[in-house]
Amino acid sequence: MAEEAAAGARRERRDVQRNMERVLQAAQELFAERGPDVKMEEVARRAGVGVGTIYRRFPSKDLLFAAVSEAACQDTRHCLFQAADHAHDPLEKLRAIILVQYRQSVRQAALIDLRPDPADAPADLDHPGLYASLHDLLAHVIASGQRQGSIRSGDPLMLAAICLALLSPHTVQNLSRLVDDDVDAAADHVIRFLSAGLAV
Repeated sequence: MAEEAAAGARRERRDVQRNMERVLQAAQELFAERGPDVKMEEVARRAGVGVGTIYRRFPSKDLLFAAVSEAACQDTRHCLFQAADHAHDPLEKLRAIILVQYRQSVRQAALIDLRPDPADAPADLDHPGLYASLHDLLAHVIASGQRQGSIRSGDPLMLAAICLALLSPHTVQNLSRLVDDDVDAAADHVIRFLSAGLAV
C-alpha cells in the first residue's frame, strides 16, 4: 500500500513537472512573439493546462514573465560565453559575440533585458543583469586584444560600453529592418564597423 502511494506521488510530481515545462515553453513562445501583453489564459491554452495550474506556481503574470525573461537572459549569457570560448583571437571573439547577440535578440527581443542600470530591471530577477555580464565579457575580450596588440588602446570599460550601444535588442531590430530583416547581414555591418573602430 505504501509503495503504491509512493509510486502515485512520483507520478504526480512528474505530471506537475511536465505541465510546468509546457507552461514555461508556451509562455516563452508567446512573450517572445508579443511581449508582456499576453494573457495567462492564452498561455494555459497553448500549454494545454488549466489556468489554475499556472496561478498555483506563478500568482501573477509579472512573475511568469520575470521567470521566462530570466531563463532567456541566462540562455543568452550561456550562448555568448560559449561563442567567445570557441573563437581564437579577440577580434574573432568579438565577431562571435555580436552574431550571437543579434540572433538571440531577434528570437527573444521582448525577453532579453539589456538595461545598464540594475535598478531598471524587474525586482524579481535574481540573476546578475545581462548587460553587466555582456559588458564584462566585451571588456575582457577588448583588454585581451589590447595586450596582444590587435585592438587599439583605450579604456576597455568605455570601449565595451560603446559596443553595447549597438547590441541592444531595440538597435538589433532597427538595423535588421534596414537590411530586409536579415539579422546576419545587420550583424555583419556592426561587426565591420566595430572591428574597424577597435583595430589597431
